[in-house]
Amino acid sequence: MLSKKELAYFEKKLLQLKEETIQMAEANEPLSFEDYGELTSYDNHFADTATQLEEREKQRVLHETANNLLQEVNEALDRIKTGTYGVCVDTGEPISYERLKALPYAKRTVEAQKELEKENVNEASIPEDPSFLTPEDDVRGDKRIQVVDELISVHGNSSS
Repeated sequence: MLSKKELAYFEKKLLQLKEETIQMAEANEPLSFEDYGELTSYDNHFADTATQLEEREKQRVLHETANNLLQEVNEALDRIKTGTYGVCVDTGEPISYERLKALPYAKRTVEAQKELEKENVNEASIPEDPSFLTPEDDVRGDKRIQVVDELISVHGNSSS
């Protein structure tokens, strides 16, 4: 359990991180083509348009990341108010002081976070051997599909 002094330290750290994150989010508002001073992209060279699109995507990602971090920080500040800060949301075990010092918005112990990430990877994994081949007992009567499947199995295709 964290002392009042430690909670005050983390609250101050979180408020500072919140302010920095808000500034980062505001500084990286996604741009539109109008922000570049162009009324139309019709006369732009495709490389100029690609550069603008890349810059817009980069700013969108930075803005999204800042918003996600801001949400985490706000949740941590709420946990301080409710008295659950420093306690793992999954296991109820105390989160180590070192972890909180490195990541003040942490809501899980290292072990619980690893377990969560392992579960997320397992859920997102691709099926081991998806088969899109036409079954040999295909009743549609169109043998051309089976011939293509045989050619692919012998010679491969562009995605193999």
